[in-house]
Amino acid sequence: MAQTYEAMFLMNPAVVPEWTDAEVEIRRVLERAESKILGLKRWDDRKLAYEIGGHKRATYGLVFFEADGGKIGPLERDAQISEGILRLLVLRTEGMTQEKIDAVLASAAPPRQERYEGPRDRGPGEYGGDRGPPRRMEREGAEPPAMEEPVGAAEV
Repeated sequence: MAQTYEAMFLMNPAVVPEWTDAEVEIRRVLERAESKILGLKRWDDRKLAYEIGGHKRATYGLVFFEADGGKIGPLERDAQISEGILRLLVLRTEGMTQEKIDAVLASAAPPRQERYEGPRDRGPGEYGGDRGPPRRMEREGAEPPAMEEPVGAAEV
């Protein structure tokens, strides 16, 4: 029985520099898995959080498709073999109508989040730096806990 899936393809810009080439590669892999494409969109070109196969950037492609559950494994293997695809994430979606898919594909990619480039140590303050709140031996108005003597220590 066919299920609806959402897939995010990270395309290798060195092998598929144009989106039309990337789209052809995505369609080729999905057709080999005997899937029906419900929607396909170029999401964005972005810098990767970490290098994948020596690549620092990728073109993201978002796809909604229908396929049998047994075809997802071969689809992922085909993507691993393909030089044009760096990574692939496939998720099964439930309750996605064509209207919802069209709305998702019409929306823009989420904005890029800039990394915080501030100083490592925030200096003296409420928490005294980046290592969390200070540990206190005593609480306000409370005595520190008394140490118990080890067994046999009183006889010495």
